[in-house]
Amino acid sequence: MKQQMNKLLLWAMLTLCSIATFAQTTSKVIVYRKGSIYGGLAKYKVIVDGKEMNVLKGNTTYAYDLAPGAHTISPKQSRRAITLNTEAGKTYVVKYRTMLGLFGARPRLKVLTLDEAKEDAKVIRNKYK
Repeated sequence: MKQQMNKLLLWAMLTLCSIATFAQTTSKVIVYRKGSIYGGLAKYKVIVDGKEMNVLKGNTTYAYDLAPGAHTISPKQSRRAITLNTEAGKTYVVKYRTMLGLFGARPRLKVLTLDEAKEDAKVIRNKYK
């Protein structure tokens, strides 16, 4: 009985340590878009390092755990891409803004601090305290 309890405690400690290590070895990138009258129905792709992750609509937020290092985030148009150099344990925020275009709405990406994003968007304030 005592031996089983020791094994259970060891397993629990190893599990907790591995979770804490994972949290410290990744960086969090939050991508969000506020709703707007102009271009509010437009949907923009979120592409991280060439892989399509999600489709961003108005008032939508996604969070990704990424390995530390350089990451490229872009909508469909790669010329509008931004590159983030992330560090482990830190949080980065990318805002998709809707800009006027000749033939419709176009996305523009902007990197914000977490505090700037909380001031800017209610959805960030409520989710990431």
